[in-house]
Amino acid sequence: MFFLAVLILAVLSALMVTWPLWRGQGHEVLSAMQLDRSVYEDRRAELDNDLRAGDLSAQEHAALVEELARTLLADERAGESAVAALHRHDRVWAAALSFALLLLGLAVYGAWLYDPALGAWWKVEALVGPDVDRVITGQAPQNSQSYGLPDFVRVLQTRVAADPERADLWAGLGMSYEQMHVPDIAALAFAHANQLHPGQVTIELALARAQIEANEGQLDIPTRDLLIALLKQSPTLLPAQLMLAEGSYNSGDYARAVPLYDAVLGAPDSGLDAADRTTLMAHRQDAAARAQADRSAARLQTRIAVTLDIPAAVREAAAGATLFVYAKAEQGPPMPLAVARFPLASAPAQVLLDDSMAMMPALRLSNFTQVKVAALISRHGQAKAQPGDWTCAPVVVSTLGEQQLHLRLDQAVP
Repeated sequence: MFFLAVLILAVLSALMVTWPLWRGQGHEVLSAMQLDRSVYEDRRAELDNDLRAGDLSAQEHAALVEELARTLLADERAGESAVAALHRHDRVWAAALSFALLLLGLAVYGAWLYDPALGAWWKVEALVGPDVDRVITGQAPQNSQSYGLPDFVRVLQTRVAADPERADLWAGLGMSYEQMHVPDIAALAFAHANQLHPGQVTIELALARAQIEANEGQLDIPTRDLLIALLKQSPTLLPAQLMLAEGSYNSGDYARAVPLYDAVLGAPDSGLDAADRTTLMAHRQDAAARAQADRSAARLQTRIAVTLDIPAAVREAAAGATLFVYAKAEQGPPMPLAVARFPLASAPAQVLLDDSMAMMPALRLSNFTQVKVAALISRHGQAKAQPGDWTCAPVVVSTLGEQQLHLRLDQAVP
């Protein structure tokens, strides 16, 4: 295309330079012929006047007019011959000069402007372009043995640049980058295709696949949500089940992975070969064991759920007070191991104490075997009881796993 533009520019430049020669100098000869005709007409008018005045007889007038006409005819024939000769001469020179200028322009382009890489690109475009168009429309390529995948991607990029609103071109670019093992760029291409054509399952699955590969097998939140949304629409969508299962397993979400593995392995038309099935079964067993271990660890974590019972009379008398719920070591430092503080008016009916409330890492609930749990309604907003406050009898509980206890705040501090 660029070479064609250069050729057209050279031809136009040559025409502009040689245009005067193409027009020729015949207009000068034609001007002389027009002058001769004007002289003829003037002379003929004089003869007619002489005839009317009686200075010439009719016979003399006819003879002179005939002679004048023969002279004019001879001059016009000579002028026409001269014009034709001039035109031939000028056009020969114009053609020769045009050709010389064209050759000179091509020589300058070849010597200083021609880029061999451009010629190579034209060859690649001519070879790969038809295959790119075929692949995008779902047809098989015909010349794939004659070029490499990078050439295919380069030509496809030119198609995308020329028509950036086509989702199928972006999706094809994403698949090409996937084959080149550049998943992060593939994910960007699929994301753009998904923006242009949202809701297309094949593009959304491709986007999720590329994102998981770019994250080295793990799930990020947007990809997880995308796969969950796909499964809400099509609960038996096997590719989404498989990606969500493997991604959850690699991300440590074993409880989510187990039922997904069961769905994939139990699908009658899963299409899994023996090696894939063996790998998935091993992952499923490992995920089940790890999920059970996580549940056991969660049960062993220290959590103390404190249900509060505050009489209405106390609430009314302590309007504007502050509620403290705390746990201290039964035998150990007096500093609280966990403290929750709320305005009494908005305090919940149940308060959860755990290790996240520790004031110091070494003074956590789980570091002690038993703790004392108590609560205080403070009119002055201080954690130390003062006269006029309300409290309750402390309750000693174990720190192993989850504990439930009930506290009634009805004891006035004297």
